[in-house]
Amino acid sequence: MKKALALGLSLCMAASMIGCSSAGESETVSETTVAESTGAADSGETESAGETAEAVSLDEYVYDGEPLEIHLGDINSQFPLNLAYNLGFLEEEFEGSNVTFTMDYFQNGPAISEAFASGDLDFAEFGEQAAISGISADYGYKIIGRNCDTETMYPLVVNMDITDAESLKGAKIAVSVGTSAHYLLLSYLESMGLSEYDIELVNTNDTVTLLASGEVQGAADQMAKFSSLIDAGEVHVLADGTASQTCQISAFVGRNEFCEQYPEITAKILRAVQNVDDWMAESEENQKEAFSTLAEITQREEEWFSTMYGGSNFGADLTEQDLRVLEEVLQFMKDNELLSNPDITMDDVLDLSYLELAGLR
Repeated sequence: MKKALALGLSLCMAASMIGCSSAGESETVSETTVAESTGAADSGETESAGETAEAVSLDEYVYDGEPLEIHLGDINSQFPLNLAYNLGFLEEEFEGSNVTFTMDYFQNGPAISEAFASGDLDFAEFGEQAAISGISADYGYKIIGRNCDTETMYPLVVNMDITDAESLKGAKIAVSVGTSAHYLLLSYLESMGLSEYDIELVNTNDTVTLLASGEVQGAADQMAKFSSLIDAGEVHVLADGTASQTCQISAFVGRNEFCEQYPEITAKILRAVQNVDDWMAESEENQKEAFSTLAEITQREEEWFSTMYGGSNFGADLTEQDLRVLEEVLQFMKDNELLSNPDITMDDVLDLSYLELAGLR
């Protein structure tokens, strides 16, 4: 069922995405309605081996209140929620519930944050740094899970003559200051026994052009941007998160008011995302099918997804590494004066209770 539905929805979505809105605006491209409730939940289930009582009752939970429209948000570089919507995982999870899902597409993280601030979004997925920035601005959401993390998305790429920490000293390294790539670059340097003072940092958004022209000797940015240079043998990856034990996190966020009012629905949405992650982790074939579907929906090349996310650690629950990285990113943003409210803490950023309710933590 999922594969057949995926093909039809993907083609429909690909056609509608051609007319995507500009930055800061969203466009509702399709809607999936789940059938009305067949009855209220039976709360008499007992706990079985390997399941918490909460998880068992969640299996039986059916929303039978007034019709509820749930707004989901995505950008074209994030995707498990996107796949949960387009491949029927949400429909299966909410069979019998009186809910409607709508997927809105955005150009970037700040646009998603603005939609949360206006109450137009209930759940979304985007990078952890943009998420923390919106939380600091009191846009009304928290990180309640994740879609995946990846240690290889933002590598340090350098000229072929730079092969170790010693030859990196004094090199000009391009990076967009204050971004995830900047935080990760600093972690790579630390893992090599260096600091930002051992290199010459060049603040730019045009990392690839400067590296290709020879104006800098290295750059930290999205892996997919360097593919042609790497394939041509002009540059190579010197460091990524596999050595520094750091990663880029695709955060899953939920609007506080909605989550508090509908905790069971929130937990079931997290389970649907986890089901996507489990399906992708089952085989390379499933990952390829996922990336192919996403390429049709987003109008990106399939290779972009495989380059950026191949080998990523998928799953809704935050690992110990994720929690450590989030704390480091929060401190990094405070140190670089990137937060409108520098006094926020991890308690303001995270709420893991819905993962627990879903039986995923």
